[in-house]
Amino acid sequence: MTQSRLDNWDLMPGTLVEIRRKGRHLRTGRVDAVSLDAELLWLANDGAVPRQLFEKAEGYEVWSCDALEDEGPLPVGGQRV
Repeated sequence: MTQSRLDNWDLMPGTLVEIRRKGRHLRTGRVDAVSLDAELLWLANDGAVPRQLFEKAEGYEVWSCDALEDEGPLPVGGQRV
C-alpha cells in the first residue's frame, strides 16, 4: 500500500484518509467536511465512533489511503486490522 502525506487538506467529502499525529496513527475514516481555508477537517462518524474535528495547527497530519478504497467498509472504530 502506497501512502503519502497530504499537505493540502482541500479534500472532497467521502475521501478515505488516515489521521496521524507525532508519527502515530490515530484514526482512519472518510472526510465529511473541510473548512474554506482547508485548515480544519471533519471525519464522518463510523459506527460507534463519532464525527471528529482535526486542526492542522495542532499537529495533525492527513495521509492518503488510496489502496484501501476497494476493501469495503471500515470496521467499527475506523481501523483495519
